[in-house]
Amino acid sequence: MSGAASTPEGAAPGPMRLLFEGSFNAYFRAAAPGAGPVVFVHVPKTAGTSLRREVAALLQPDVNIVVDYTDTARSFHERMDQAVEQFLAQATASPVRFASGHILARHVARIRQALPGTRLITFLREPVSRVISDFRYQGSPRHPLHAEFTARVPDLDAYLALDSERNKMAEHLIPREILAGGDPDACVAHLLATYDFIGIQELYPLCFRVLTMLLGAPAWPTVRENVGAEEDAAAPVPEEMAARIRAANPLDVALYDAVAPRWHRVRDALAKRLR
Repeated sequence: MSGAASTPEGAAPGPMRLLFEGSFNAYFRAAAPGAGPVVFVHVPKTAGTSLRREVAALLQPDVNIVVDYTDTARSFHERMDQAVEQFLAQATASPVRFASGHILARHVARIRQALPGTRLITFLREPVSRVISDFRYQGSPRHPLHAEFTARVPDLDAYLALDSERNKMAEHLIPREILAGGDPDACVAHLLATYDFIGIQELYPLCFRVLTMLLGAPAWPTVRENVGAEEDAAAPVPEEMAARIRAANPLDVALYDAVAPRWHRVRDALAKRLR
């Protein structure tokens, strides 16, 4: 993936183009929150728990769209569908400035339809690191269903065999009809055309600073939550395993490879702008 991608026919290129072109002032004007809420699409294991807490402190009132993970009588999708409808009922009755959750692309479309002016933000993470972190988290006591997960998925090989765990970033960010086509360029184009802010975990402090400036309250991150010490101390992943992870998650790789180099190209200029 070269990092360049065309946008879908009829779609605007999105404000992130301005940021990545170095037009920082124009970006902040184009992407600034308006009448609708700021909605954070929280892809699992992308520093989202920490981000949610700090942004929620800036934008009140806020809602965290969550499901009961111990309720196994219904699928996650059914529970999240209901949680989103409950959020919309609440937000329609009393305006909300910030919302977040492990929502999927269809929920994003539903929210944007119901709440005009919604701004969308998200974070990506290098796919190999994200997959390893997600696997370790789901098997740790911090996850409500860790015992069931460990019995069903004893090792990383078994995890990589699960279709439901592949391309998880794309699953949350890209509509099902685009995912079904399997075209990485179409996925990238949708992401860049749709989201007002797309950060990367590997440049978290800088991305956080840009986001909070966009929200009108420039700050540096102060909290880090839902991070296991065992993850930080874990041995590097062998290259053979890393290659297998990338091969199993081609759409996630495409999204990250399109966004991360763009951030690195403007990193130094942004650092000077944000002092």
